[in-house]
Amino acid sequence: MPLGTSSGRPAHDAAQRHLQACHLRAKRAREGWRPWMLFGIASLFYFYEFFARVAPGVLQGELTKVSSASDGAFGFAMSLYFLAYAPAQLLVGRLLDRHGVRAVAAPASLFVALGCLLLATTDNLIVMGLGRFLQGLGSSVAYLGVIYLSLIWLPPQRHGMVPGMVTAIGTLGAATAQLPLLVISERFGWRMPLMACTVAGVIIAMLMWSYLPKRPSWFVEMMKEDGFDPKSPEPMGLQLNRILHKRNLWILGLAAAGIYFPVSVIGDLWGVSFFSIETGLPKDQASLITTLVFIGFAVGGVVAGHWSDRLSRRKILFTSGAVSASFMAILLCFTNQLPNVLVALLVAGLGLAAGCQVLAFVMVADTAKRHNRAITLAFVNFTVMFFPVIVQPMVGYISQWGLPAGTLPSSMQELKGYAVVVVGMVIAAGLSFLVEDTQPRDESGLMTH
Repeated sequence: MPLGTSSGRPAHDAAQRHLQACHLRAKRAREGWRPWMLFGIASLFYFYEFFARVAPGVLQGELTKVSSASDGAFGFAMSLYFLAYAPAQLLVGRLLDRHGVRAVAAPASLFVALGCLLLATTDNLIVMGLGRFLQGLGSSVAYLGVIYLSLIWLPPQRHGMVPGMVTAIGTLGAATAQLPLLVISERFGWRMPLMACTVAGVIIAMLMWSYLPKRPSWFVEMMKEDGFDPKSPEPMGLQLNRILHKRNLWILGLAAAGIYFPVSVIGDLWGVSFFSIETGLPKDQASLITTLVFIGFAVGGVVAGHWSDRLSRRKILFTSGAVSASFMAILLCFTNQLPNVLVALLVAGLGLAAGCQVLAFVMVADTAKRHNRAITLAFVNFTVMFFPVIVQPMVGYISQWGLPAGTLPSSMQELKGYAVVVVGMVIAAGLSFLVEDTQPRDESGLMTH
């Protein structure tokens, strides 16, 4: 036997024992109630940022009135949220991979709070746009932050459900924002709910800084197992270059972006206006219909994640959900000819089917290495959140085309704007057939190495 083999054996055995000890520590750390408490605190930030995100859509009438803005100009100013959110994703992913959640998420909550404060204290559309930009900058951390924390602290057998659970929490934040914001603004003025959002952001930042731990040492050791070198981390440029050359990530991101249109375009901004004009209902009832998009999306995300774990397959649920969502979006083109009850059922079904969108993030988590998981998730989320920057104002401009500023669009003009959403969703359904399938990550064998 060669001398090198004999001398190397003890070192190899010691390394295996060390790795086994790390996995044992990870298993113990993921047991009990503490991981779920950490998940709850991080999820609270996502709930909050989603609440703040949809506020301008609910308060659209008051904001456009005080700023004297057209629907198109207002849509552009509000889309600055996504203009900040989308490009920040890649940097946020890198920061999370390098520094963990607490150091990134707590300051981010303060940015959202500052954005709410600017919106609450101005009548100027430019300042509103700046506030929206700050909201987007801070919010860019929320989803990735709680996903990243969950993949560290929750057991692997729960990882498939994590994006669905997180999305459910965020969209419930949006759903609960609709009617309460409208009621508070009618009773106390439109500035009051935005001021309340400012205070909430500061409190959540303090909670995250106080209770979220630093990244545990056992997880750093597990990152090394995937090839991570803490003394010489891979440059961000090389990471991005590798990501940009992965065809499946592009297809996955584009498909996920289109499937998300019911939330990012209809739910976030234009839903209340669309359903009010198409059904003739007052805004509070149109707001309730819009809320069904978020509720359906929340339920659909959890169900899709759960069943993808049970089936050990992702693509079949992703594709079937995308096709079903696009079909219901097409049916909603006939909203003005349908009974309001049927419209409500279609909107709920649209959200439920679109919930399959969370599987895009599950499929990324299935295959990405631990030390670049966040930046890979960030690329997909960047793609998802970039398109509303274009589509939100496009819907507003097309709906308002040829009308004087401040004039309500007709039913047909509203449908022309909504058609942009439908076309995007149909394209996304087609792309979903091209996505590569994945299976849940199996870490059970790591303990026996």
